[in-house]
Amino acid sequence: MIALRGHGAAIIGFDVVFSEPGLNPATQILQAGNLPDAARRALEKDEAAFDGDAVLAEVLDPFVVLGFFLHADGASTGSLPPPMMLLDEQTRMRSTLRALPDYTGSLPQLVESGASSGFVVAIPDVDGVVRRMPMVLRHEEGVYTSLSLEMARLALNAPWLRLLTAEQGERQVITGVQVGRHLRLPLDESGNMLVPYRGTGGSYPTISATKVMQGDAPPHQLAALQNALVLVGTSALGLSDLRTTPLETGFPGVEAHANLLDAMLQAAMGEKTFYYQPDWAPGGALVVSLGVGLLLALLLPGRSPRLMLAIAAGCLLLVAAGNAALWHYWHLSLPVAAPLLIVVALALLNIIAGYLSANRQRRAIQGLFSEYVPAAYVERMVSEPNAVNLSGEQRNMTVLFSDVRNFTAISEHLSAGELKGLLNRYLSAVTEIIFHHHGTIDKYVGDLVMAFWNAPLDDEQHAAHGVAAALAMQARMQELRREFAAEGLPALHIGIGLNTGSMNVGDMGSRYRRAYTVLGDAVNLGSRLEGLTEFYGVPILVSAATREAAGGYLYRTVDRVRVKGRGAPVELFQPLCLVSEADEGLRASLALYEQAVADYRARNWEAARSALCTLQEQKEDALHALYLERMQGNVEELPEDWAAVYTHSAK
Repeated sequence: MIALRGHGAAIIGFDVVFSEPGLNPATQILQAGNLPDAARRALEKDEAAFDGDAVLAEVLDPFVVLGFFLHADGASTGSLPPPMMLLDEQTRMRSTLRALPDYTGSLPQLVESGASSGFVVAIPDVDGVVRRMPMVLRHEEGVYTSLSLEMARLALNAPWLRLLTAEQGERQVITGVQVGRHLRLPLDESGNMLVPYRGTGGSYPTISATKVMQGDAPPHQLAALQNALVLVGTSALGLSDLRTTPLETGFPGVEAHANLLDAMLQAAMGEKTFYYQPDWAPGGALVVSLGVGLLLALLLPGRSPRLMLAIAAGCLLLVAAGNAALWHYWHLSLPVAAPLLIVVALALLNIIAGYLSANRQRRAIQGLFSEYVPAAYVERMVSEPNAVNLSGEQRNMTVLFSDVRNFTAISEHLSAGELKGLLNRYLSAVTEIIFHHHGTIDKYVGDLVMAFWNAPLDDEQHAAHGVAAALAMQARMQELRREFAAEGLPALHIGIGLNTGSMNVGDMGSRYRRAYTVLGDAVNLGSRLEGLTEFYGVPILVSAATREAAGGYLYRTVDRVRVKGRGAPVELFQPLCLVSEADEGLRASLALYEQAVADYRARNWEAARSALCTLQEQKEDALHALYLERMQGNVEELPEDWAAVYTHSAK
């Protein structure tokens, strides 16, 4: 200390505690004995000069600040300085100031020497990081100041310190410390102040104490001591005064005091503003957490994982930027960990929930459609679940009904095994064709097959695909009949009806059994058309709506009818083939037939009969015979409003 004073140090603070008396070498030699009388008398005369504690006490002055500890280790040693102030019992009971029951002070002779004192206590947060340090602490009824606060008081020549409090119900909450008329320190309710770290260790000039005492320190370092505030402490690893700070581990504890002291002096000169944590910080963090949580609860559900990550990243950036703005512009230190954790937790929760929901949706799609749609459709629906709407919706679709004619009579002549094999081969063949033409199997009802197009995935060519499937099914049935005949099995003939129109489609049923199906009047008409194929003796019947939607095919007009359950007449057509596949003979006979139907509807009976007879001679056809039979009666007696509409009373 003498060396520091010699180089002009103004105030010296010790981040050490002189709690144990030093050894006097003269006393140790005298106690050992065996000294000549003259030497013993001379040593007794100078024994006091070798007492290091006494020498230190003599050189201490009011501008030297000694350190002491306040703690809760169960024992007290040394001596405490006079407190900053005393609290009565009622105030102690109401005060929020942190209290510690034990102390470790310097030797009484050092404390009584006139030097100042301040505690050197660092209380880390729960994670072990020192972010704030106490400026005032209570021991019993006394309030004591820290080393850095006492040095600041001396440097500012402040004659007094005053504890600032506020009444909150039954509590007396600490808000700060007034340092004379020069400085007001904002403190939290426990008496702590945020440490405004300038940087990592070594941010302040450091000089070896040994070199200062021996005079070996570089001249520029010794010159820096002139009128300086000097803190004496340790930085060696083995002396246990290294702290973990937000900037690094192994931060010298003495530099934490230096950061606090520097901040207080700069604030007193108006060059720096304190950063502090207001007493409403926990409530503010709660409000931010709730706000962020509510915002994410509205924005995240139902989004894609990539979009959820983008939203979460945006919220993280927003919270961090807001916290940084409060720190930079308003010098407020608010907790940010909780809102950030909520953002991360909600993002992860929604991503996991979305993943599980997508998996459930994929499994539901696979379970619902794997047997009813082509495999390629299932793969696409699994990879793009948002393209599938399982809830009920109305859309324009094409429906197909296929039924085996006289199946009951056929089944009576077959054993159960033969019937099962026959039916499975038939259903497998037609299902393969429907799948190949992008159709969805709705259901099998015995020998009946129901399918539809344009759901669950969009199909702009649904009518054309339905007609193509119907023609391919009839062609495949010709092959099956040859195979069955070779095996001695009965021939199967099917009738197919198709209709296009607005239908309701979705996952429908009860809580016990559900199915993805179509409903509506247009569906019922498709079923009626299938039933009429046997009446007209044609393999396929389609409605006018299907004919109009499925261009590119050659159609034959069948009839204009009123089916059971519908009041409006329905035009029936038979698809023959693609227009590009029709030869000249088919085109000519079809033109003659269409003219015959037109003459029939126009009551040109003779022309109609002549054309139909010619066609019947060329090739017998049930439809030609049907029209000829209708004209055998007394057609001249038909009413004037006759519209060539045939009414079917059966389904």
